[in-house]
Amino acid sequence: MFQLIIYCLLPLLTFGAINWEDCGQADRSLVLRKFNVKGDKVFVDGNNSIEAEVDFSLLDPLDEEVTMSSEFRRYFSILGVEASVKIPCRSDVGSCSGSFCYFVDSYKNLANTFAAQLKVPPSCKMQVGRYMGNVSYPIPLKDIGHVMSAALQYAASGKYGLVMRWYYRDAEIGCVSIMADVEFKL
Repeated sequence: MFQLIIYCLLPLLTFGAINWEDCGQADRSLVLRKFNVKGDKVFVDGNNSIEAEVDFSLLDPLDEEVTMSSEFRRYFSILGVEASVKIPCRSDVGSCSGSFCYFVDSYKNLANTFAAQLKVPPSCKMQVGRYMGNVSYPIPLKDIGHVMSAALQYAASGKYGLVMRWYYRDAEIGCVSIMADVEFKL
């Protein structure tokens, strides 16, 4: 579960201030207790790793039938009026949906890193239990660092939001909502 949050939210895990909430229904199977990123402000700068303390429980096992959807938004203000734009799915990042197992496989390096640190198998199939620990992952910049000019870094920095929902046979089993300030310094 945590692996998928990280996979889909990699751009959001480099925040200054992160506000999150477990937005799941009362009968959810996935209960997020803690998602704390280390430090007051973390920059996307190529020098820092994501370091987070996580704590979540699975009340029912996850298998290959679990799907997920995410809505990724960039928030901004125009003449004092708050607005947002939905960021489309590109290379499995953004407002994406599909099989949970697909996203675990799509982010295999990240999955393996976090699974080793949490001492769980790097798989989309997860057993009932409580999962907690500290995780760290270097932010890979090879694909974005060379294409972001100073002006683009400034424009890309700002407030982002993400709502992720997990489903089993069309019933929602978990939800997390995250709001964050992101600053690019490449």
